[in-house]
Amino acid sequence: MKLTRITLWHVPLTSHETYNMADAKTCDTVTTTVLRLATDTGLSGWGEVCPIPHYLPAYADGVVPAVTELARILLGASPIGPENLMERLNTHLPGHDYAKSAIDTALWDLTAQAAKLPLYALLGRRAVPDMPLYHSITCIAPDDMAQIARDAFAQGMRQFQV
Repeated sequence: MKLTRITLWHVPLTSHETYNMADAKTCDTVTTTVLRLATDTGLSGWGEVCPIPHYLPAYADGVVPAVTELARILLGASPIGPENLMERLNTHLPGHDYAKSAIDTALWDLTAQAAKLPLYALLGRRAVPDMPLYHSITCIAPDDMAQIARDAFAQGMRQFQV
């Protein structure tokens, strides 16, 4: 199996309201990048990276140039056993882990498909039956934040980030 094509999509995710962070930083739209690695066998692996502005050391507009630079290493390579290929990518382009995370995810997706296993089984086991979600509360007046938490709790949320 060889990688034959890389496809990237930029998808703007606009919130229904502006999210307020510490230090008066705000965010109303984040750009997620969805990546597909296609193979000569017809299998495709999928990955995604969604850097949040002002929050993580990642730059959404840097994903495409980084993946474009890495394409010469990826195309024609075997996706099976991602560690070796990821090491080659790290040698070719140090850093930019955020951009490489989408590639890594897609390679593991392909490896699991080739093994005819769900990815969680390939990685060891399913640790919990359901993945708990959390509600991230915007930084506004404390009473308003508390109301957001109460409303989310009433809708079933049990984990919160402030």
